[in-house]
Amino acid sequence: MRVLHVAPEAYPLVKVGGLADVVGALPKAMGPLGVEASVLLPWHRGLSARGVGEVVFTFAGREERAPLGERVEGGVRFLLLGVEGFDRERVYGYPDDAERYLRFVLAAKEVAKGFDLVHAHDWTAALLALFAPTVYTIHNLAHQGLLDPAPFFHWTGLPWTLFHMEALEFYGKVNLMKGGIVFARQVTTVSPSYAEEIKTPEFGMGLDGVLRRHAEKLVGILNGLDTEVFDPGKDPYLPAPYSLKDPSGKARAKEAFRQRTGLRPPVLAYIGRLDPQKGLDLVLKALPRLLELGFSLYVQGVGEEGFRQAFLRAEEEHPGRVRFLPAYDEALARLAYAGAEAVLVPSRFEPCGLVQMIASRYGTPPVARAVGGLKDTVEDGRTGVLFETYHPEGLLYGVLRLFRLGAEALGLAGMAKDFSWEASARAYLEVYRRALG
Repeated sequence: MRVLHVAPEAYPLVKVGGLADVVGALPKAMGPLGVEASVLLPWHRGLSARGVGEVVFTFAGREERAPLGERVEGGVRFLLLGVEGFDRERVYGYPDDAERYLRFVLAAKEVAKGFDLVHAHDWTAALLALFAPTVYTIHNLAHQGLLDPAPFFHWTGLPWTLFHMEALEFYGKVNLMKGGIVFARQVTTVSPSYAEEIKTPEFGMGLDGVLRRHAEKLVGILNGLDTEVFDPGKDPYLPAPYSLKDPSGKARAKEAFRQRTGLRPPVLAYIGRLDPQKGLDLVLKALPRLLELGFSLYVQGVGEEGFRQAFLRAEEEHPGRVRFLPAYDEALARLAYAGAEAVLVPSRFEPCGLVQMIASRYGTPPVARAVGGLKDTVEDGRTGVLFETYHPEGLLYGVLRLFRLGAEALGLAGMAKDFSWEASARAYLEVYRRALG
């Protein structure tokens, strides 16, 4: 079985968030099951590859050509498609994102002709479900790909007969994610709990009715971790290796983390996007009380300017107690996973989340809100703590309960959990088989 994963990002070539980790790891996990998987990405700025040909496609009624590159990383074959609009600094966040990714998809459908099945990821690749046998994965329902119908039908050449509520129309707009849900042969999302939540008005982001109508082809498969990449026993970013059998090296990671950040223990860490989804308003509101109780806070991430300014002020007002790094630094992130006393994952909603799994793998227990994949990966009171109420007091309660139970013991229990892709890969194989009939 030859499968083409189509996505905007994939580790280790280009990474914005957890989507990249999944797209980088799942093809590797499928290999032993007899699936020959390749990954197709836009040819983002800074990526190098060996040229292997040219793709000819139609956009806005005109013939266009795009170079196709190839490289292999970690045993995964990556294809890079050099369509117009991607020689830029960022993967997302431009006014013409919809146009750029539609051009990418129209070229990608030509590449897909050489494969048995397409595995399309998130809104950026959703439209492939109209052109090829497709499994479509929703990584985050909040980002749907909305655009005006006139330019959409001009760019794609698709018939206006698709602009109705049972196809692409969504409150007067074209909704690319809706198209993926409606036209894909199978639809997956990244945890069993999130698959149930998104069928409700509270978490469905306006698409809950569509998801209920297509519930027979919707399945939640929990993301795994690339346990070769995230392994404290051989992590090159740590000062000493350690494992569940011999956790002594963790003390050196804690000391190195304190030296790098200047924070005194116990340190709570947040690592991830600065996004309202992630519950950072709770962290900011709970911060005065956390500092009163003797905790320090480390925050690392990029995103909304309001959060960036708020954490910069907090660092300035509380030197030695708050440290904010407005960037993604892989080395310091790994050190934080190993060296903090706990990680905070207070999300409003969370399709799956990898932070809590990485932290547990490194023996650092999470304090997480009981939503989506967090419920599926954190064993409350055993490998971490879950809290229900989306309120600063809920987060404070979770932190205090974790330390009352014993952060070190919870961390060691977390290290014993299997977060590998093995079981999830077998579940995806069944989905692929159903999609191919």
